[in-house]
Amino acid sequence: MSTYGIKQLSVFVENKKGELTDITTLLSQNGISLKSINLVDSSDFGILRIIVDDTLKAKEILDKNGFSLTITEVFAALIDDHIGSFNEVVSTLSQHGINIEYTYTISNNQNGAFIFKVNPEEFDNATQILHESKVELITAI
Repeated sequence: MSTYGIKQLSVFVENKKGELTDITTLLSQNGISLKSINLVDSSDFGILRIIVDDTLKAKEILDKNGFSLTITEVFAALIDDHIGSFNEVVSTLSQHGINIEYTYTISNNQNGAFIFKVNPEEFDNATQILHESKVELITAI
């Protein structure tokens, strides 16, 4: 794992009542703290992206309960609170030929922060470029 890598669980969920609650109940009953959540849906299914305090335990629990999931490496960047700050970060990546596969916000209590997913082959380059551009990357949420 990269210096700046954060493990994210991507869980395939059916688009039906109670599916999200089933997952969050399993996690909370097993002492897993949810640090970040993003749910993208379609008419039949969704992808639930979560960051938790114990990725391997969460994966084991969800696997055992029949959920299909993968572990993905992402990174988190603090974004200053001023107009254009997010654009500055994504433009820096774009200028260096880094494609952002997806991004979403997370709560960091003090500053805005975003999770970024890039091609694994570009991961180290992307984090190095941002680090050199004085973008603060956080390693724990």
